[in-house]
Amino acid sequence: MSLRVFTLPGKRSAALAAVSALLLTAGFATTPAAAAAPERGASVPFVEQEAENAATNATVLGPDRTARTLAGEASGRKAVTLAGPGQYVEFTLTVAANSLDVRYSIPDNAQGTGTDGTLSVHIDGKDVRDLDLTSRYAWYYGSYPFTNDPAQGKGHHFYDETRALFDTSYPVGTKIRLQVDAGDVTPVTVDLADFEQVAPAAEQPADALAVTDFGATAGDTTDDANAFDDAVAAAREQGREVWIPTGTFTLGHHVTVDQVTVRGAGPWYSVLTGPRAGIFGKGEPASCSTPTYPGNAAVPGSSTGVTLSGFAIIGQVDARVDCDQANGIGGALGGGSVVENLWIQHTKVGLWLDGPFDGLTVRGNRILDQTADGLNLHQGISDVLVTNNFLRNTGDDGLAMWSEKDADHDNTFSFNTVLLPILANNIAIYGGRDNTVSDNVVADNQDQGGGLHVANRFTAVPLAGTTTLARNTAIRTGVLDSNWQFGVGALWFDGRDSAITGRIEVTDTDLLDNNYEAIQFIDGATNDVHFDGVRITGAGTFAWQLQSKPSGSVSGVVATGVGRAGLYNCLGPDALSGLADEGGNSGWTSTYCGEWPEPVYAEQTQPRKITER
Repeated sequence: MSLRVFTLPGKRSAALAAVSALLLTAGFATTPAAAAAPERGASVPFVEQEAENAATNATVLGPDRTARTLAGEASGRKAVTLAGPGQYVEFTLTVAANSLDVRYSIPDNAQGTGTDGTLSVHIDGKDVRDLDLTSRYAWYYGSYPFTNDPAQGKGHHFYDETRALFDTSYPVGTKIRLQVDAGDVTPVTVDLADFEQVAPAAEQPADALAVTDFGATAGDTTDDANAFDDAVAAAREQGREVWIPTGTFTLGHHVTVDQVTVRGAGPWYSVLTGPRAGIFGKGEPASCSTPTYPGNAAVPGSSTGVTLSGFAIIGQVDARVDCDQANGIGGALGGGSVVENLWIQHTKVGLWLDGPFDGLTVRGNRILDQTADGLNLHQGISDVLVTNNFLRNTGDDGLAMWSEKDADHDNTFSFNTVLLPILANNIAIYGGRDNTVSDNVVADNQDQGGGLHVANRFTAVPLAGTTTLARNTAIRTGVLDSNWQFGVGALWFDGRDSAITGRIEVTDTDLLDNNYEAIQFIDGATNDVHFDGVRITGAGTFAWQLQSKPSGSVSGVVATGVGRAGLYNCLGPDALSGLADEGGNSGWTSTYCGEWPEPVYAEQTQPRKITER
């Protein structure tokens, strides 16, 4: 089934307002609490339409939850494949729009270096333009951290996105058809399209310094990084802003900023690209040498008072090299810094931030098609608000706090929409203290993770204080782990490094159409965890999967549409005795212990065991 998880500005996603009808259609029961749940997820400037719901004469794939398949990696687990000339998918505009962004997949080549092609756009019967497609930023192979070598098998991360800004705006009711014409690439699989009314390019502020005044040239391949450096230095010295005008600028090294504002004409107009496209605070770690980059030394210090706004970073990262800081935004950006209204695509990580530092707001950004994480707050970072961001198709955790060496604390992830991380979790908290995850919508993670994850893992400083998970919605999350070969929970807790002893509060949470179990405990014990008002609506296997013993309290946990049993429990009759029953719980009294069962879904989209392709 498909579920909208965001809407236009001013109409924040009432994700759960539509859930009741959608789940009933899929055969699930709902509760009044689920139907009346508050609005969650990001408010965004576009409307998304799924290809399988549009008019088409081509092949609809899915629903299929199998990893490493085109349907399994698609939004809602369904897509449309255009296999030959004349095949199309046609969308009807529900809002006026002058742009589209298409999520698609085309085949890789035998060498793993990527193929290029086009897809035709017809509007109300007229062929208006071609979309440029490529597979060079998709298709990874082998085992972590993955390669571009098809001989290693295990192909995955099939999709990419391409965008187009039209010369005119089209009204409601316009037919926008994506069609294979003569000379276009086949096959092409279309997952979805986002339609947006993009505002005109912003004007340069009167007192701003344009990078073009320092030698940057748009629309060519010359390296503009030194010109950006000079503009940043002059703007800081003079107390003025840096202006990135309309155009595409190439960066051959990261631009370091401190106590300065860098502003563009809008993320559809001002674009940074190139092999090192990225804006960093001080505190950038050293980068290793790669076949295409000689590496760089660490940049000491920490930046404050930085604002980054209104431009796109569309990089050229086509391989995951974990020791290379090939990220869109990085370093240490504290002291009231703001990152807002950016479009970040084709970098390794959208924002990888290294502490210690304090005080940052990240809001209203789109983070797409990453090789690794979407955003990671890495060690000793505090008082950061990450809110109203839209993330899709990351290569690792969508949003993460990783308290390596020093504890992240007093940070908040709120009102974000996080879709389709190809590896790991939509949102993860690794250690730290007093952090909050609230009012987010997450969906469709793919392997080795779940929708929401809290853990003592990766040598993180152990959880302490109170970790709060409130008013979140997870949809079709939790997967068959390709290593473990059993299901991971939509919400899961892992005391792998040490038992979890910090308090965890889970309140007013909706776990919907879960692929396997809804809630999982594994490895070391999770102590002092408290559930209040958790609605489990559809689970392929279990409401709870107990592979370690929790303690705390549970109230108002209601499960419906569970495929196999309420509890997976091979630990003995006292496995849940540490969770005090405070009433209002139902739907999960039955118990199972045995071989891992196949999940059962209302729409019968059985996932298969992961196989190489």
